[in-house]
Amino acid sequence: MSVENINKAKSLFYEGMEYLQENNYSNAEEKFLSALNLLPERLSIVGNLFTIYFNTNNKDELKNLLNKYKNYSSEKEILYGKAINFYFEENFTESIKTCEQLLKFDEIKEAILDLLALNYQKKNLNLKSLKILKTRLNKKKDSNIYYNIGNFFFEIGKIHQAFYYFNKSKNINSGDSSNLWNLSLSALNLGKLELGFSLYENRWLKKTINLKRKFIDIQSPSKLNEIENKKILISDEQGLGDTIQFSRFVVDLLKYTKKITFVVNSKLLELFLNLDKNINIVDYSDVIPEDFEYHVSLCSLPKLLNIKNKNDINFYKLSLNEKVTFKVKKNKTLNIGLCWSGNPNYPRDQFRSINFKVVEKFILKNKDINFYKLSRDTNKNKLFNFDHLTNLIDFSEKNLFEIAKVLNQFDLIVSSDTSIIHLAGILDIKSILLLNFNSDWRWFLDTKQTIWYPSVKIIKQKKLNDWDNVFEELQKILEDKKKRQKV
Repeated sequence: MSVENINKAKSLFYEGMEYLQENNYSNAEEKFLSALNLLPERLSIVGNLFTIYFNTNNKDELKNLLNKYKNYSSEKEILYGKAINFYFEENFTESIKTCEQLLKFDEIKEAILDLLALNYQKKNLNLKSLKILKTRLNKKKDSNIYYNIGNFFFEIGKIHQAFYYFNKSKNINSGDSSNLWNLSLSALNLGKLELGFSLYENRWLKKTINLKRKFIDIQSPSKLNEIENKKILISDEQGLGDTIQFSRFVVDLLKYTKKITFVVNSKLLELFLNLDKNINIVDYSDVIPEDFEYHVSLCSLPKLLNIKNKNDINFYKLSLNEKVTFKVKKNKTLNIGLCWSGNPNYPRDQFRSINFKVVEKFILKNKDINFYKLSRDTNKNKLFNFDHLTNLIDFSEKNLFEIAKVLNQFDLIVSSDTSIIHLAGILDIKSILLLNFNSDWRWFLDTKQTIWYPSVKIIKQKKLNDWDNVFEELQKILEDKKKRQKV
């Protein structure tokens, strides 16, 4: 190895470290990979790449690098990579064991402590996790530590505390898009909508949520007066529930231009043809970008519309014109649409979705009620056999529009935080949302009603991961409905 290459590798390494300290992971990775190409046995470079892949949730690259350096398995940097990999695989016990092995190495102790705190949190050892993070903070007022403590509180639904620590992190490092994104979610959760929607634009920069801008060749407006009577394209983003929820802002935009085309996921196309006669609803295959003067991503509309508080949020009922041919059975007292799980790929789905055994224990025992299963079996590892439940009718194979056409046949819709509750809400159908304690920002800190949908009642957990109070209240509601139905 020439002296020239060694010096070049060192220079690349130090450049990578500067980018890493700024949380500029893309540039840091580029520099470290170039340095590693020149000095392939320099494990300190490998360790920094592991940190980047951890912070960007890049599981594949981490595994590839571990495999490439498997002959160095006893070295501290590779053990660090293994600890991260165990964490990614949700093998938190092994990750903790590996972290404890590594605590003797002072030069990587801080990174290990942060990973150990995350592992403790995943195992619900919250006090041990917080103790590590606050001990780290007492030694160094670092933006990453503030950010990690903010994440800790955010994860367990303590939003005021999360907002405080994310804000502290921003005051030290104002350019950290991951922190700004989480600060946005905390602000929105607290009803600070102007701040929250302004910071919401950081979703494009946060590596771990893998969002990509669409139609980047079409200019985006910065002010409402720019789009007056202009041809504007609105593109959907994120999940089906997000599109249903944010579609109201497309209707709001009609005050400024009647030349709106809203391009949506094909699963929502038939549904949104009923949104408003002045809005052109299309599939992505039907878009000709050259036809438009401006483009806005759906979730950027609140910022463009200058939504400042809850009172600025309008509700527009979606009315279906299609005739309903399906009729529910009348052999039971009540007919209830039921959805207990959403997309398992959602980052915090383990909190918002409800284990079927809990649902079965609490409400399916009501044999005088017909329940219609609206949950899709998206996670094949969590399938259950429903054959023994004669009062559970499977509607999960119906598409969203087919479900929309039959929802008003039910006496009530009961759902966890999924697209079904948004669907029932926009159709103005009486529904109950079973909400987790550390709920998504869109429900704010509300525990009874929601500004988004007048017909939706909320029953929220009083404690993290404890559905008892939710189902106890739901059971009382069902009993009351049965009594009134008999009268």
